[in-house]
Amino acid sequence: MPTYNCLDYLPMAIASVLSQKVDLELLIVDDGSDDGSGEWLAHQAAHNDCIRIIKGEHKGVSAARNLAIAEARGEYVAFLDADDYWYDDKLRLQLAYHKSQPDLVLSFTDYDHFSESDEDLGRCFTFWPRFNRLLQDEAQCLRLTGALKTSVYEENVIGTSTVMVRTDALQKAQGFDETLHSASDWDLWLRLLEFGDFMAIKPSLMGYLVRQNSISRNVERRLKSFELILDRFQPAMMALNPACVAPARARLALAWAEAWQEQKDGYWKAIGAYTKACYQLPTSRNLKALAAHIIRG
Repeated sequence: MPTYNCLDYLPMAIASVLSQKVDLELLIVDDGSDDGSGEWLAHQAAHNDCIRIIKGEHKGVSAARNLAIAEARGEYVAFLDADDYWYDDKLRLQLAYHKSQPDLVLSFTDYDHFSESDEDLGRCFTFWPRFNRLLQDEAQCLRLTGALKTSVYEENVIGTSTVMVRTDALQKAQGFDETLHSASDWDLWLRLLEFGDFMAIKPSLMGYLVRQNSISRNVERRLKSFELILDRFQPAMMALNPACVAPARARLALAWAEAWQEQKDGYWKAIGAYTKACYQLPTSRNLKALAAHIIRG
């Protein structure tokens, strides 16, 4: 659990971990907080032997997570951001899948979005239409193997706080790429596909807080990171399923279009990006997005 000035959210997050019915250690990386988190966390660790506090150097969330990975002593690692929380039995249910299928590298679950006023903003998987269709005929889970692995490339569907992953695979993949400005988690999942299959678990097992100040301030830099990741993994993904590239590129084009339409001088750039998305993936959804932008003028 990386944390930076999240004292308001830490009690719920930590309580959700300690309520899990499995043996665990909770590694919390305090990444230079100055809101009293350090003192509060020290008190929690003094009263609970399973909590270990690691001092970060305020190098960002990827570096903080890598510090914890280096210290992890368990067979599996699960991630939780300090402003999210797990539902009861989350770890036990995932662990059961891993124990029954030891060759699984990683499992992830659906999750609920909540606003700061506790408004239900919907579930993750429903936001990703192509991935959601894959799950429609499945009862509880879907093993991503072979060409199905490329669904992780087409849509960035995996929530970091839902992940359970084998520690040995994390070590082989060398953790999160600290040079990326954004989406270092997506980059890591794509690297981990090299080492085996993933399991997508349909039930929602965690709550994700959508905070007003959590929206990236530098959209262009974030989208350039997405583009770099698409370029980095395109050859490997094409080898599994050449058809995965068009929807992945279309998704990036849509993201650029949405970014451009927020700019005063971005109308025609947005038109170009929407058109590119429609060319790569001519779905009714993409065509309607283009038409709506043109109508808005």
